[in-house]
Amino acid sequence: MKRSKIFMVACIMIVAILSPLLAQNVTNEVHAEVGEIHALGGIGFGWRGFGVSGGMEYILQKFTIPNFPLSLGVMGIAGMDFGKGFDLSAAAMATLHWGMKAYKDFPEFFRNFDWYLGLGMGVGILSDFGFGISTGGGLSYYVNDKFAIDLHSYYINYFVGGGSGFSETIGIRYAVK
Repeated sequence: MKRSKIFMVACIMIVAILSPLLAQNVTNEVHAEVGEIHALGGIGFGWRGFGVSGGMEYILQKFTIPNFPLSLGVMGIAGMDFGKGFDLSAAAMATLHWGMKAYKDFPEFFRNFDWYLGLGMGVGILSDFGFGISTGGGLSYYVNDKFAIDLHSYYINYFVGGGSGFSETIGIRYAVK
């Protein structure tokens, strides 16, 4: 199990490093354009069992770094777990998207992917009340310009309250505006 995780991380790092370097025909297109509002939601599994989560994201800025198209956004996300009791957590994060849409030499399948990472503050409510740093990230596969299948997770490490919260979700992402 540990070897497969190491192998997966190594493959992701190789793709992340080599993709911009090897790409010849790169535009500045991104999946998450400035001014767009994305709604996301789905079902998942957190530390306390089955749950649901959802949120909104607003894209603030697009960076035009040669061969490396990035978008910056802000996201609010919340999750409810229904396992051992009921738990509610929420986070506000700054997000950074790296979309493969700009790499015109890549096969269409790969150009539909968008990776994103987030960092911000979060709060746990009900069973483990606390607040602290929140990290998150995800991978979206865009079926068309507005609709994507989304896999995301977020983690909150509470400074106050002595607990933490975690949620992994598979769901959808839709560009509302």
